[in-house]
Amino acid sequence: MYNVRCVYKVVTCVMGLMIVFAVAGFFLAGCVGGQIREDRRIPLVEDTSQSGNQTDVDFDINYRYRFRQAGPQQPGQLELEFNLKRKRGFYSFTAFVNYLDAEGQVIGKNSIYSLGNRSGVVHVSEGPFETPPGTVAIAFTSVSRDFKSRQ
Repeated sequence: MYNVRCVYKVVTCVMGLMIVFAVAGFFLAGCVGGQIREDRRIPLVEDTSQSGNQTDVDFDINYRYRFRQAGPQQPGQLELEFNLKRKRGFYSFTAFVNYLDAEGQVIGKNSIYSLGNRSGVVHVSEGPFETPPGTVAIAFTSVSRDFKSRQ
């Protein structure tokens, strides 16, 4: 007969490790140092207004930006306008604009849209944002917690 307490501890430990690895993988995509897939990257064009749309599992965003940079090793400035539509109800939701280098590595980011826990208050920021030196593209990502996961 198996010791129930021992089996419970092993199962709990394995489940805990699985959760840690899943959360780490989820956050790596939008964290500084993470890499964004090539099909999610939006190349920056200097001194002209650019617009487009990006669709994600959690949101649709229509955006317009203007990017200015004094030189490749200088910080740039991103002016951003957007209309973001969440695809379902969330307990909390935050969208980011990520600044990418030539290899698609995240070298910085700013929160652009935040729906606070329980309050229902939405905070929107369109900049202007200072971009890190070496920024050649942007990408939009999000972190969310839906109503079901809150229980």
